[in-house]
Amino acid sequence: MWRSIVVALSLSLFILRLDVNAATSLHVVTVVIEHQDALERLQRSANAHEIQLNILRHDQLASSSHLGGGEKLRILRDGLEIYKDRSDLILLYVDANKAIINGRGEEILKRFMDSYSNSQIVFSSDNYCFPDEELTQRYPIVEKGKRFLNSAAFIGYANKIWELLNSQSLENINDEQIFYTHRFLDERLRNRLQMVLDSTSQIFHSVDVSKDEITLDFSDNGDAYITNVIHKTHPLIIHGDESNKLMLNYLGNYIGKAWSADFGCRDCSAQRVNFLKDNAEQEWPKLTLAIMLAKPIPFVEEFLTKVEKLEYPASKIDLYLYSNQKYNEREVNEFLRRVRGKYSWVEWDSGEVEIGEREARRTAIDAAIKANNDFVFLLDANVHFVDLNVIRWIIESALTMNLGILAPMVGKPNKFFTNFWGAISPSGYYQRSEDYTEIVNYKRVGVWNVPFISSAILINKQKMREIRDGFFYNTDVDADLSFCQFARDNDHFLYVDNQRYYGFLADSETFDNGGKHLHPEMYQIFENRHLWESRYVHPDYFGALDGSGEIAQPCPDVYHYPLMSEIFARELIEEMENFGQWSDGKNEDERLAGGYENVPTIDIHMNQIDFQREWLYFLDEYVRPMQEKLFIGYYQKPVEALMMFVVRYQPGEQPSLRAHHDASTYTIDVPLNKRGRDYEGGGVRYVRYNCTVAADQVGYAAMFPGRLTHLHEGLPVTKGIRYIAVSFLNP
Repeated sequence: MWRSIVVALSLSLFILRLDVNAATSLHVVTVVIEHQDALERLQRSANAHEIQLNILRHDQLASSSHLGGGEKLRILRDGLEIYKDRSDLILLYVDANKAIINGRGEEILKRFMDSYSNSQIVFSSDNYCFPDEELTQRYPIVEKGKRFLNSAAFIGYANKIWELLNSQSLENINDEQIFYTHRFLDERLRNRLQMVLDSTSQIFHSVDVSKDEITLDFSDNGDAYITNVIHKTHPLIIHGDESNKLMLNYLGNYIGKAWSADFGCRDCSAQRVNFLKDNAEQEWPKLTLAIMLAKPIPFVEEFLTKVEKLEYPASKIDLYLYSNQKYNEREVNEFLRRVRGKYSWVEWDSGEVEIGEREARRTAIDAAIKANNDFVFLLDANVHFVDLNVIRWIIESALTMNLGILAPMVGKPNKFFTNFWGAISPSGYYQRSEDYTEIVNYKRVGVWNVPFISSAILINKQKMREIRDGFFYNTDVDADLSFCQFARDNDHFLYVDNQRYYGFLADSETFDNGGKHLHPEMYQIFENRHLWESRYVHPDYFGALDGSGEIAQPCPDVYHYPLMSEIFARELIEEMENFGQWSDGKNEDERLAGGYENVPTIDIHMNQIDFQREWLYFLDEYVRPMQEKLFIGYYQKPVEALMMFVVRYQPGEQPSLRAHHDASTYTIDVPLNKRGRDYEGGGVRYVRYNCTVAADQVGYAAMFPGRLTHLHEGLPVTKGIRYIAVSFLNP
């Protein structure tokens, strides 16, 4: 059912009969050699302006895909023969792969009649003489504007255009630009047919090398239009060529009634029919979900959990997973164990298979082709979807708007780094487009034709075979750059969808899972604050901070509140033991500035495991707000701490700690493991109040004043090992 709806949407045409006067009408025509995405764009722009686009040779694409410009001329000539005697018909020709219509038929016809009342045929113009610069001197001099012919668009009386196409044999013509150039430069023919160039962009504008001549503006009704700032004109047919097709793609996001300043994306709202939601799940498209873990990426466990929760019928999903990361074997194996009975088909290629990322991505596409699936969704492991309906949303966008390659927009939180580029630099890398920040900030919402997408890419069935080798197109760059370069060079449009907030990207730039740290995610508090917080901050912390959760006070001015998750506590212990260089518990301590510790413990300092900066930031972001809430009137931001360490208590080593004051304004002690499970005994006694607490709730901080009022001692551990994290704040 959904296929028939898409066909109806993509082929629907508005028919126009234009009667500027009783004897004149407009016929818009294009010639298609190979069906490309640009034709869909041209068709949409024609539909938006209620113009019937007449496509010649549309039914013979398969047999003519190898033919070039000469064949286009012959197709055009043959297709226009029925109009050869029509002096009352105006023909508008536009190149199917290079043009966008930005005006109603009445406007185009009136512009032709008013601006070129003494002319029979008007060609678009260009600043450069191509493809043969030696013909420059033969061109007539123009008073202003562009001097050279561009064959991508022209308009004129049908009988005159027929005469032009038959003014020379087309049998040995291989290039339409050369044909029209030589016909125009024939002075006798030019004068007889009254051919001129639209040198000042009254009707046409080529964005080839003249892109600085134009601005993108919006009318009072919100529609986009082009202004030629040199000639103060507003052309109605915008076209480009190979060298500047990306600029045309950019403009095409707005003109042709694609996007309105008042209504946003017109195609998005006009064509969205929610047919997936409204139809039975067995009729939904089937896809191959291809998970790619091809480089060190933090928080893969959280990523896989989100994938498992995505709202799309599992019976409609084939799962392919590629991972070359030994560090993530446990999470991947556990994920595969959970989902093997869930999805329609599950395949896993690991690093042991010895295939690279490029081959893995092609393998995923081939698997989708073999299964005759409707889509393949290439999903990198740094993409964390928040909207669990994301697959449905982007499939609906792809189907209703007939988009072959589409990415939901995701970006790094609080940064302008996303999975798309708005423009490309001359060297082939990122360049910021004029609208990039507005798209990223959701000030402009829609579906955007862009030169680069990555991380989460949906590809439809029609594109799979054509695009499967794109990852090998340029092996001097990364696979995603190669893929997008292939798409650009072969005129496959790349789209990004920001109609919703779909999720975010984990930052993997500094992540090292093969270094000296056992748990490198623990060090990601700066790069991936949101993910770090969800894993390492106690789930009840924010409730305690905002007042919805209770904060215990077991002794005077001793507050217990949830701070660290059990995962954080466990990983901190394991990181310390992995480092292994515990102090000997003596007063002499080379780690300290003075070389002497008055109340020594067996411990490891945070700076010894390169965690001082992260821990200090943790104290400032999570402990300080709680201190300000509980000890009212005391403020210091940022906090300071020189002594931040993990203490180990066990019988036969150091089971307890004598009574002492801490060298701090206030202290936090956080139990990292559980009494009765990991050790026996332990606890803290506050001597002045003769108050003892078990201090065995994992991750719960005991926060109390230092120096003067809270003399305290660590009670003996009788069995096992007890770990606590200690910080002396604002000494």
